[in-house]
Amino acid sequence: MTTPARRVDAGRYTSQEVIGVGSFATVYRAEDDRLDATVVVKILAENHSLNPEVRERFIAEGRALRRVSSPHVVTLFDIGENERQQPYHVLEHADRGTLAERVESLRRTGWTASPQEVLLLAQHLTRALAAVHRAQLVHRDLSPANVLLSSAGVTGAGQPGRRTGLRLVRADERVLVADLGMCKDLAVNSGLTVAGGTTGFRPPEMRGGPALVDGRADLYSLSALVAWVCEGADLPAGLRTVLDRGQAPDPADRQPDVETWLAQVRGALEPMAEDRSAPAVGVGGRRLGALLATPLLALGAAVGWGVAAAGPDDRTASASLGIDGPQELTTGSSATFTVRQDGLRSWVWLLPDGRYVSDEPSVTLTPTLPGQARLVLAARDEQGRELRSVQELTVGPGDG
Repeated sequence: MTTPARRVDAGRYTSQEVIGVGSFATVYRAEDDRLDATVVVKILAENHSLNPEVRERFIAEGRALRRVSSPHVVTLFDIGENERQQPYHVLEHADRGTLAERVESLRRTGWTASPQEVLLLAQHLTRALAAVHRAQLVHRDLSPANVLLSSAGVTGAGQPGRRTGLRLVRADERVLVADLGMCKDLAVNSGLTVAGGTTGFRPPEMRGGPALVDGRADLYSLSALVAWVCEGADLPAGLRTVLDRGQAPDPADRQPDVETWLAQVRGALEPMAEDRSAPAVGVGGRRLGALLATPLLALGAAVGWGVAAAGPDDRTASASLGIDGPQELTTGSSATFTVRQDGLRSWVWLLPDGRYVSDEPSVTLTPTLPGQARLVLAARDEQGRELRSVQELTVGPGDG
């Protein structure tokens, strides 16, 4: 039940109700009397206001928000201090609740996420984190409770992947990332951090003791969050490969940035979509993006299942994996690559343009540009060990 309206001890803002109580602050839905607008007022608890470290961290959150410019990060309107010396923030109000509440409500109806819903959410979150990282910040606490949904400011223009008929993020909604209170400023800090974040979404480097932290910590939490949304859903196997890599224990084995992560998510969820921004490459009769003129992402020593990789012909393993096909290609000419395997039921081709094809016995590439690229084949045996085979490709100019 909504509590009666009363004056929050925070300037001109009139409280409507308490909408959140945390360890350090209380959050109110309030009205800005001068602007006649609904806002959120976040006030640091009185006892914590006396702690210089906590106080500075709270104020730093406001400063961080002012540095981030994105329609997918909560906007800070005002910052102040009341007569009791409690600092407070005045923030954008998200009227549709949290992602945690939305997913829990949908699951009670038997809902599971569709590829379109997962991709739309991933696009919104990537835009938010890319803006945070451009401001030389790391969020460090991305979780379902810190992702908000708002109907305000949605006009359709510039909204990524806007579609109708979706229930996770509706056509008239915008995703907002909130609560940068855990954020770390890369520009002024040494890179050392201590434990923090939310259980289940906290990267290993933040689970106790000093450790190096950078934007790949957010990438871990982002992958864990999307994996949580996908629980119980029938989605392409390639998406699990992307999310597992994003949650690799060693940050060096994760994608280098959120934009690369999104490109791989898109490749897994839309394997038949055309990339109109680049010349086409035929892969098993499907139109995909162009074979790049420069090497693709360094996939590292493991694709991302978090176990030691076996070589393409590791005879000590219970299964083996390899690629048969040419290492030299020419533009305009097709080349077919065939899986060579023993004892495997499933595998994934990681194509030179970052897309994925699952369980096909062969793929056909038709490069359009000269240069270097790589084709990767990945699988797991019955013991859960990763097998990986890499074919380095050199593309020369064709006769034409």
